[in-house]
Amino acid sequence: MTYPDNAIPRLLLAFMVLLFWCMIQTTLAVAADLAIPPLPPGSHIPAEQLILVIGEDAGKTDAVLFAFDRTSSGLKKRFGPLPAVNGRSGFAPSGEKREGDGRTPTGLFPLEFAFGYAPSIDSKMPYRQATDDDVWVDDPASPDYNTWTKRDQTKAASYETMKLADHRYRIGISIGYNRNPIVKGMGSAIFLHVWLREGAPTSGCIAIADEDLTSILQWLDPAKKPMILMGTRTWISNFEGILHQEQKSPDDCPAP
Repeated sequence: MTYPDNAIPRLLLAFMVLLFWCMIQTTLAVAADLAIPPLPPGSHIPAEQLILVIGEDAGKTDAVLFAFDRTSSGLKKRFGPLPAVNGRSGFAPSGEKREGDGRTPTGLFPLEFAFGYAPSIDSKMPYRQATDDDVWVDDPASPDYNTWTKRDQTKAASYETMKLADHRYRIGISIGYNRNPIVKGMGSAIFLHVWLREGAPTSGCIAIADEDLTSILQWLDPAKKPMILMGTRTWISNFEGILHQEQKSPDDCPAP
């Protein structure tokens, strides 16, 4: 068989394009795998109580929240869909959250403890009352970075007051982002708290209605190792079986 003079270069070019396309797809697949935080063998999400926050797009501030119980037959939806908001600059891709960027971190994190203005609340979660002297340090240069301390016990150049003049921290939950270990500059003070008003974005936290957060706090049990999975719909879709849970009935939710 003979080929026109220009056929072989065209075939070679087509082969190179196909090879390049395959290399790109492989790279993207590996990158997607690396974006998933490491989880224990045999379990995608090691929590008996799971809060799921889904943002429709990385740059948007509106989100939706669900909560699930894990049972012997799988996940059962307890709450949701509930309207929620995230950071003013949307969701940061996994591992790219930085201090002061206005983005909500993407990933799977433990729920550490509850806090609020009252001396106590109706919840099994460990609880810490916020007073006028309590602050959360957001100064990356401080040895107290990303910790709760007293105003007069830190030399940090900047911090967040835990008892605000408004209702946002009337009740809240500390999300264990960048907490163990703490990496300077990777972001601090990430909470699930009451929104300032419906639709108003945060500086990086997740916020929902007061009555919804009250119900969630009454439900949460530290013995069940509660966690929160949050990110864009595209990123969360990497967790097999999660997204379709929101379409299931409470008695028809297979485990992810």
